[in-house]
Amino acid sequence: MGTVDCAIDGGIATVTFTNPPKGFFTGDMVAQTSEIMLALENDDAVRAIVFTGGLPDVFIRHFSVEEIIEMTAALKARRANGLADPRFARTPLRMMWENLDNCRKPTIAAINGFCGGGGCELALACDIRLAGPGDYTIGQMEILVGILPGAGGTTRLARLVGTGKALEWVLRGRTFYPQEAAAEGLVHHYIDGDVLAAAHAMAGEFVDKPPAALAAIKQVLRSSWGKTTADGVDEEGDLFGNLIAVDDRALEMMKDYVANGHQLNKV
Repeated sequence: MGTVDCAIDGGIATVTFTNPPKGFFTGDMVAQTSEIMLALENDDAVRAIVFTGGLPDVFIRHFSVEEIIEMTAALKARRANGLADPRFARTPLRMMWENLDNCRKPTIAAINGFCGGGGCELALACDIRLAGPGDYTIGQMEILVGILPGAGGTTRLARLVGTGKALEWVLRGRTFYPQEAAAEGLVHHYIDGDVLAAAHAMAGEFVDKPPAALAAIKQVLRSSWGKTTADGVDEEGDLFGNLIAVDDRALEMMKDYVANGHQLNKV
Protein backbone atom coordinates (compact mmCIF):
# COMPACT_ATOMS: atom_id res chain seq x y z
CA MET A 1 0.00 0.00 0.00
CA GLY A 2 1.31 3.44 -0.88
CA THR A 3 1.99 5.98 1.83
CA VAL A 4 1.79 9.75 2.03
CA ASP A 5 4.04 11.18 4.73
CA CYS A 6 4.16 14.71 6.09
CA ALA A 7 6.98 16.41 7.98
CA ILE A 8 6.90 20.01 9.24
CA ASP A 9 10.03 22.03 9.90
CA GLY A 10 10.35 25.78 10.33
CA GLY A 11 6.90 26.53 8.99
CA ILE A 12 7.40 24.38 5.86
CA ALA A 13 5.46 21.15 5.39
CA THR A 14 6.95 18.47 3.13
CA VAL A 15 4.49 15.91 1.76
CA THR A 16 6.16 12.80 0.31
CA PHE A 17 4.53 10.18 -1.91
CA THR A 18 5.91 6.63 -1.71
CA ASN A 19 4.41 3.56 -3.39
CA PRO A 20 7.01 0.96 -4.36
CA PRO A 21 7.97 -0.44 -6.70
CA LYS A 22 6.77 1.92 -9.44
CA GLY A 23 5.32 4.90 -7.62
CA PHE A 24 1.72 4.90 -8.81
CA PHE A 25 -0.89 7.07 -7.07
CA THR A 26 -3.92 5.24 -5.63
CA GLY A 27 -7.33 6.02 -4.20
CA ASP A 28 -6.04 5.22 -0.73
CA MET A 29 -3.21 7.71 -1.23
CA VAL A 30 -5.74 10.30 -2.38
CA ALA A 31 -7.57 9.83 0.93
CA GLN A 32 -4.31 10.14 2.87
CA THR A 33 -3.36 13.30 0.98
CA SER A 34 -6.79 14.86 1.50
CA GLU A 35 -6.55 14.28 5.26
CA ILE A 36 -3.05 15.77 5.37
CA MET A 37 -4.08 18.80 3.32
CA LEU A 38 -7.01 19.52 5.62
CA ALA A 39 -4.71 19.43 8.65
CA LEU A 40 -2.12 21.67 6.97
CA GLU A 41 -4.76 24.20 5.90
CA ASN A 42 -5.87 24.51 9.52
CA ASP A 43 -2.36 24.69 11.00
CA ASP A 44 -1.42 28.37 11.28
CA ALA A 45 2.20 27.41 11.93
CA VAL A 46 2.48 25.98 8.41
CA ARG A 47 3.24 28.74 5.92
CA ALA A 48 4.13 26.78 2.76
CA ILE A 49 3.77 23.21 1.47
CA VAL A 50 6.25 21.23 -0.65
CA PHE A 51 5.35 18.00 -2.47
CA THR A 52 7.92 15.43 -3.61
CA GLY A 53 8.42 11.76 -4.38
CA GLY A 54 9.85 9.24 -1.96
CA LEU A 55 11.20 6.75 -4.51
CA PRO A 56 14.36 7.23 -6.60
CA ASP A 57 13.50 8.92 -9.90
CA VAL A 58 9.74 9.04 -9.19
CA PHE A 59 7.56 11.97 -8.14
CA ILE A 60 4.20 10.31 -8.93
CA ARG A 61 4.43 8.10 -12.00
CA HIS A 62 0.67 8.39 -12.64
CA PHE A 63 -2.61 7.29 -11.11
CA SER A 64 -3.06 3.52 -10.90
CA VAL A 65 -4.44 2.27 -14.22
CA GLU A 66 -5.51 -0.90 -12.43
CA GLU A 67 -7.83 1.22 -10.28
CA ILE A 68 -9.20 3.04 -13.33
CA ILE A 69 -10.00 -0.35 -14.85
CA GLU A 70 -11.94 -1.15 -11.66
CA MET A 71 -13.78 2.19 -11.97
CA THR A 72 -14.64 1.23 -15.54
CA ALA A 73 -16.25 -2.03 -14.39
CA ALA A 74 -18.20 -0.24 -11.66
CA LEU A 75 -19.55 2.40 -14.04
CA LYS A 76 -20.52 -0.19 -16.63
CA ALA A 77 -22.34 -2.19 -13.94
CA ARG A 78 -24.29 0.88 -12.79
CA ARG A 79 -25.41 1.63 -16.34
CA ALA A 80 -26.35 -2.01 -16.95
CA ASN A 81 -28.59 -1.83 -13.87
CA GLY A 82 -30.22 1.40 -15.04
CA LEU A 83 -28.58 3.54 -12.36
CA ALA A 84 -27.49 7.13 -12.94
CA ASP A 85 -23.79 7.85 -13.13
CA PRO A 86 -22.17 9.51 -10.12
CA ARG A 87 -20.86 13.00 -10.89
CA PHE A 88 -17.27 11.92 -11.50
CA ALA A 89 -16.06 15.50 -11.38
CA ARG A 90 -17.18 15.73 -7.74
CA THR A 91 -15.82 12.46 -6.39
CA PRO A 92 -13.20 12.47 -3.59
CA LEU A 93 -10.70 11.32 -6.20
CA ARG A 94 -11.10 14.51 -8.23
CA MET A 95 -11.74 16.86 -5.30
CA MET A 96 -8.29 16.23 -3.83
CA TRP A 97 -6.71 18.05 -6.77
CA GLU A 98 -9.30 20.84 -6.53
CA ASN A 99 -8.62 21.31 -2.82
CA LEU A 100 -4.91 21.55 -3.56
CA ASP A 101 -5.62 24.11 -6.28
CA ASN A 102 -7.62 26.19 -3.78
CA CYS A 103 -5.15 25.87 -0.89
CA ARG A 104 -4.63 29.27 0.75
CA LYS A 105 -0.92 28.60 1.32
CA PRO A 106 1.85 28.62 -1.31
CA THR A 107 2.47 25.15 -2.73
CA ILE A 108 5.56 23.89 -4.55
CA ALA A 109 6.03 20.66 -6.49
CA ALA A 110 9.64 19.47 -6.12
CA ILE A 111 9.61 17.10 -9.08
CA ASN A 112 12.36 14.54 -8.58
CA GLY A 113 11.34 11.87 -11.07
CA PHE A 114 8.61 10.52 -13.32
CA CYS A 115 5.61 12.82 -13.20
CA GLY A 116 2.80 11.74 -15.51
CA GLY A 117 -0.98 11.56 -15.58
CA GLY A 118 -2.36 12.20 -12.10
CA GLY A 119 1.13 13.11 -10.89
CA CYS A 120 1.41 15.83 -13.51
CA GLU A 121 -2.11 16.98 -12.60
CA LEU A 122 -1.02 17.30 -8.98
CA ALA A 123 2.03 19.32 -10.01
CA LEU A 124 -0.15 21.55 -12.21
CA ALA A 125 -2.41 22.24 -9.22
CA CYS A 126 0.59 23.56 -7.28
CA ASP A 127 1.56 27.22 -7.47
CA ILE A 128 5.19 26.55 -8.41
CA ARG A 129 6.87 23.61 -10.13
CA LEU A 130 10.58 22.84 -9.89
CA ALA A 131 12.15 19.93 -11.76
CA GLY A 132 15.44 18.31 -10.78
CA PRO A 133 17.91 16.43 -12.99
CA GLY A 134 17.30 12.93 -14.28
CA ASP A 135 16.27 10.79 -17.22
CA TYR A 136 12.55 11.00 -16.49
CA THR A 137 9.54 12.60 -18.15
CA ILE A 138 6.74 15.00 -17.19
CA GLY A 139 3.38 15.31 -18.92
CA GLN A 140 -0.18 14.19 -19.57
CA MET A 141 0.15 10.87 -21.39
CA GLU A 142 -3.36 9.45 -20.79
CA ILE A 143 -4.21 9.16 -24.49
CA LEU A 144 -1.53 6.48 -24.79
CA VAL A 145 -3.78 4.20 -22.73
CA GLY A 146 -6.96 5.34 -24.47
CA ILE A 147 -8.31 7.92 -22.00
CA LEU A 148 -8.04 11.62 -21.16
CA PRO A 149 -6.93 13.40 -18.00
CA GLY A 150 -9.64 13.22 -15.35
CA ALA A 151 -8.46 15.49 -12.52
CA GLY A 152 -7.78 18.84 -14.16
CA GLY A 153 -4.94 18.11 -16.58
CA THR A 154 -6.60 19.62 -19.65
CA THR A 155 -7.85 22.83 -18.07
CA ARG A 156 -4.83 23.61 -15.91
CA LEU A 157 -2.35 22.76 -18.66
CA ALA A 158 -4.17 25.04 -21.14
CA ARG A 159 -4.11 27.89 -18.64
CA LEU A 160 -0.43 27.35 -18.05
CA VAL A 161 0.95 27.04 -21.58
CA GLY A 162 -2.00 28.05 -23.80
CA THR A 163 -4.70 26.05 -25.49
CA GLY A 164 -2.67 25.41 -28.64
CA LYS A 165 0.25 23.76 -26.91
CA ALA A 166 -2.01 21.92 -24.48
CA LEU A 167 -4.04 20.47 -27.33
CA GLU A 168 -0.96 19.16 -29.10
CA TRP A 169 0.56 17.72 -25.96
CA VAL A 170 -2.58 16.01 -24.65
CA LEU A 171 -3.72 14.75 -28.07
CA ARG A 172 -0.30 13.21 -28.68
CA GLY A 173 0.44 12.15 -25.11
CA ARG A 174 3.62 14.17 -25.36
CA THR A 175 5.98 14.23 -22.38
CA PHE A 176 9.12 16.21 -21.63
CA TYR A 177 12.47 15.66 -19.98
CA PRO A 178 13.11 18.12 -17.11
CA GLN A 179 15.09 20.70 -19.08
CA GLU A 180 12.58 20.48 -21.95
CA ALA A 181 9.75 21.02 -19.47
CA ALA A 182 11.39 24.20 -18.19
CA ALA A 183 12.00 25.48 -21.73
CA GLU A 184 8.34 24.87 -22.65
CA GLY A 185 6.99 26.50 -19.47
CA LEU A 186 5.56 23.29 -18.06
CA VAL A 187 7.70 23.84 -14.96
CA HIS A 188 8.97 27.15 -13.64
CA HIS A 189 12.62 26.20 -13.18
CA TYR A 190 15.01 23.37 -13.92
CA ILE A 191 17.23 22.77 -10.88
CA ASP A 192 20.64 21.33 -11.67
CA GLY A 193 21.08 19.84 -8.22
CA ASP A 194 18.98 18.98 -5.18
CA VAL A 195 15.45 19.95 -6.20
CA LEU A 196 13.98 19.36 -2.75
CA ALA A 197 16.58 21.65 -1.17
CA ALA A 198 15.76 24.28 -3.79
CA ALA A 199 12.05 23.92 -3.07
CA HIS A 200 12.66 24.31 0.67
CA ALA A 201 14.76 27.42 0.04
CA MET A 202 11.98 28.94 -2.05
CA ALA A 203 9.32 27.91 0.49
CA GLY A 204 11.38 29.66 3.14
CA GLU A 205 10.71 32.95 1.35
CA PHE A 206 7.03 32.62 2.27
CA VAL A 207 7.53 31.96 5.98
CA ASP A 208 7.90 35.65 6.87
CA LYS A 209 5.37 36.99 4.37
CA PRO A 210 1.84 37.76 5.66
CA PRO A 211 -0.39 34.72 5.06
CA ALA A 212 -3.50 36.82 4.40
CA ALA A 213 -1.76 38.66 1.57
CA LEU A 214 -0.39 35.42 0.10
CA ALA A 215 -3.87 33.88 0.18
CA ALA A 216 -5.39 36.97 -1.46
CA ILE A 217 -2.77 36.98 -4.22
CA LYS A 218 -3.51 33.33 -4.96
CA GLN A 219 -7.25 33.92 -5.00
CA VAL A 220 -7.22 36.90 -7.34
CA LEU A 221 -4.79 35.35 -9.80
CA ARG A 222 -6.45 31.96 -9.92
CA SER A 223 -9.91 33.49 -10.51
CA SER A 224 -8.73 35.89 -13.22
CA TRP A 225 -9.85 33.78 -16.20
CA GLY A 226 -13.30 34.11 -17.73
CA LYS A 227 -14.15 30.49 -17.02
CA THR A 228 -13.42 29.15 -13.58
CA THR A 229 -11.03 26.25 -13.13
CA ALA A 230 -13.85 24.39 -11.37
CA ASP A 231 -16.13 24.70 -14.42
CA GLY A 232 -13.41 23.44 -16.74
CA VAL A 233 -12.47 20.60 -14.42
CA ASP A 234 -16.12 19.64 -13.89
CA GLU A 235 -16.54 19.23 -17.64
CA GLU A 236 -13.30 17.27 -17.91
CA GLY A 237 -14.22 14.99 -15.03
CA ASP A 238 -17.62 14.22 -16.52
CA LEU A 239 -16.05 13.41 -19.88
CA PHE A 240 -13.51 11.15 -18.16
CA GLY A 241 -16.17 9.24 -16.25
CA ASN A 242 -18.30 8.79 -19.36
CA LEU A 243 -15.35 7.66 -21.46
CA ILE A 244 -14.24 4.86 -19.17
CA ALA A 245 -17.84 3.71 -18.81
CA VAL A 246 -18.60 3.39 -22.53
CA ASP A 247 -15.35 3.06 -24.50
CA ASP A 248 -14.25 -0.57 -24.69
CA ARG A 249 -11.14 0.44 -26.62
CA ALA A 250 -9.97 2.53 -23.66
CA LEU A 251 -10.44 -0.43 -21.34
CA GLU A 252 -8.53 -2.67 -23.74
CA MET A 253 -5.63 -0.20 -23.97
CA MET A 254 -5.41 0.18 -20.20
CA LYS A 255 -5.39 -3.58 -19.70
CA ASP A 256 -2.71 -3.98 -22.37
CA TYR A 257 -0.61 -1.35 -20.63
CA VAL A 258 -0.88 -3.15 -17.29
CA ALA A 259 -0.20 -6.54 -18.87
CA ASN A 260 2.92 -5.20 -20.62
CA GLY A 261 4.50 -4.03 -17.36
CA HIS A 262 3.46 -0.36 -17.54
CA GLN A 263 5.67 0.48 -20.52
CA LEU A 264 5.01 3.60 -22.60
CA ASN A 265 7.10 5.14 -25.36
CA LYS A 266 8.04 8.78 -24.88
CA VAL A 267 6.29 11.04 -27.39
